[in-house]
Amino acid sequence: MSRPVWTFLGIAFTIPWLLSLLRLATGVDVVAPGGMLGVGLAVLVTVRRFGLADTGLTRQPARRVVGQSAVALAAFLGLALLAVLISVRLDVTGFSGLHQVHGAGPTSEVMAAALAKAGLLFLLVLPLAFCEEWGWRGFLLPRLMRFGRWGAFGLSGVIWAVWHLPGYVGSLAAFVPFAVFTVLLGTLLGMVRLHTNSVWACSVVHAANNTLVIAFVNVALTDASELAAPDPWSLGLSGWAGWVLMAALVAALTTTARRRVAV
Repeated sequence: MSRPVWTFLGIAFTIPWLLSLLRLATGVDVVAPGGMLGVGLAVLVTVRRFGLADTGLTRQPARRVVGQSAVALAAFLGLALLAVLISVRLDVTGFSGLHQVHGAGPTSEVMAAALAKAGLLFLLVLPLAFCEEWGWRGFLLPRLMRFGRWGAFGLSGVIWAVWHLPGYVGSLAAFVPFAVFTVLLGTLLGMVRLHTNSVWACSVVHAANNTLVIAFVNVALTDASELAAPDPWSLGLSGWAGWVLMAALVAALTTTARRRVAV
């Protein structure tokens, strides 16, 4: 790999580990948001130092960006909901999981408040998600294409997964299924990045995963007993059902792309 790539990775990986040490020393946990900002900082420093272009910030008509982002978001939320329906015990009468996480009250009001809260959180997290996508898909992925399309997807996904390790100190058992999920999601995001030639839609999907999916989709229909001791191997999109669905979507998109090229 080139010097710019090593420079980027050095900065991107150092920041969350330093923040992890800060957490151990003070109890203040800013590993996740600080690490996400750190990825954006790593791109900025690397691009300014080496004078690089092609980081997925291609200027496109706003209508096109909004359209691409809406399609990607709808498809991702559909996958997340389907994964929940397949993999967990549901409660669509008492909505016990929803009430356990978001409080008591009339179900319609609690659901509306939970969705509104997740939507607001989505807007707050979106700039942080952009920082990450600018780094992993915007900067890194094109510079790994020397290993081939699938090599770049796989290698960037593994790097992205390992980057999350500071957040899993003390819970490494949960890291394994998360890493599988990260590689598969990274592949999908990589396909979106190459198809759109930008990181905008990728950023929207990333922010949705961290907020709308985790805070709402994963709990809205789930039985409270599933959430009391969640199994990272099975719960929602990051569990086995999500892996199958994402792998199937990757296969479908690949087949469709090959048919278009053949025509």
